[in-house]
Amino acid sequence: LTHSGGILTQLHGSGTTNPKNWFAKAMRFMEDRARMPMVLTYRAVGSGTGQQEFVGNAASSGKSYNDFGAGDIPMSKAYYDSLMAATPPQAMVHLPFALGAIGIFHNVPSGDLGGAALQLDACTLAKIFSGVITKWDDPAVKTQNPNIKVPADELIKVGHRNLGSSSTGGLAGYLDKKCKASWDKGSGGTVVWPTSVGFTAVEGSPGMQTHIKDTMYSIGYLDAGHGHDFSLPEVALTNLNGKTRNSKESIALGGVAEAGNKGIAASVFPSDDPSGDWSAVNIYDMAGDSTWPIVLVSYMYVKKDQTATDPQTAAALKAFIRTILQNYDNLCQENDFTPPSTALKNLALLAADTIKYPSGMVSFEFETDTAAYTGMGANTISLKRWSFDDYERSILKAQIVDLTARVDMTAMNAPMAAAPAAVESSGGDEGLIVAIIAIIVSVVSIGVSTFALLKARGSTKGEGNASATMIGAGQA
Repeated sequence: LTHSGGILTQLHGSGTTNPKNWFAKAMRFMEDRARMPMVLTYRAVGSGTGQQEFVGNAASSGKSYNDFGAGDIPMSKAYYDSLMAATPPQAMVHLPFALGAIGIFHNVPSGDLGGAALQLDACTLAKIFSGVITKWDDPAVKTQNPNIKVPADELIKVGHRNLGSSSTGGLAGYLDKKCKASWDKGSGGTVVWPTSVGFTAVEGSPGMQTHIKDTMYSIGYLDAGHGHDFSLPEVALTNLNGKTRNSKESIALGGVAEAGNKGIAASVFPSDDPSGDWSAVNIYDMAGDSTWPIVLVSYMYVKKDQTATDPQTAAALKAFIRTILQNYDNLCQENDFTPPSTALKNLALLAADTIKYPSGMVSFEFETDTAAYTGMGANTISLKRWSFDDYERSILKAQIVDLTARVDMTAMNAPMAAAPAAVESSGGDEGLIVAIIAIIVSVVSIGVSTFALLKARGSTKGEGNASATMIGAGQA
């Protein structure tokens, strides 16, 4: 893909699914607030695919398919070594931008658990995910859950990712560290899973959510926020200090941030060489009363030498890195991630400063307070530049929140058994409210789609005939 040299600024990344909404909003922010036309995209395909496309293959002559990659695991040693073995070496930097918990979720009915939380230690989980323990009434499960009463020989229906992913790497890394004797599948993001009955391959986080939600007596693993979004029941894990809780409880106690701080204190992150091999970096099962044992660090993968990159793309890359690392508008927290500590953030910023950009590149500036004249610069991303659809979306969002709250309040006040009669006697208010919400959501979807289509058409005017060559094909 050729960037169109001065007419349309493009930036394209790929990798982990977990920050897709964060990245999408940050990219839309840049597109809407820039004076020049910009197209920024991010393919949420999993950390493994993001690493593959960052490294490239024989078909691309070892050049990247993306302008940057992203993953919740460090670049694998094999991929890192292949980058450094290239001629010339393709040095890269890891830019940590967030911390996140991986949770183990299940669909065992609460009644079968006697109302208690399902508890499973690391070795039991290792045996379940490797196919050694296959039934929910296995003695190892019953010992840890004395009140469990499941149907005899009820099969454990294990969901696993079909492609390499950071969540797989988090699970595997944790099990490899805690119970290597029962886990022989390594610590990487790609696992050779059993093919026996009870194991189901799923596509991405949405596939895992659906598997657990729709499959009774299932178990799987997810970015904790994705599991909480669906209110999925969660397995309680015991941390290094012997405290047992689920990820939601740990996050509320600051347990994800604490794991990151313990990692900094233990010098887990290489501070002397931002372009070195980070493949062994992890903060699994760190000490601390509130720490969650499966915490991932989210990274952007960026080639250190950008001097041969199209200057406009390089400038957009630099601006996007800044937007993410500086956590503009608190998008990190808005998307249920934990911001890195000040020390880890500073480590990322220092690594970003080592990236070499093209000579003569004009960097994007950010206008936060009114700056006469310079705010109208071609390479200014201005918070003062607004569009009506932004305003309209904010109004519609507020209305949806209000209507949803009204529906929830109505549901709370109406007895469950008399719900149909209540709806009929109240003149159908609940149904009317739901219908209004559906209409508003539909209008929002149509409006956003129409805006995107019109903007895409406008951006392509005058673009000319762009040749379809690989991203980075002109890079050293």
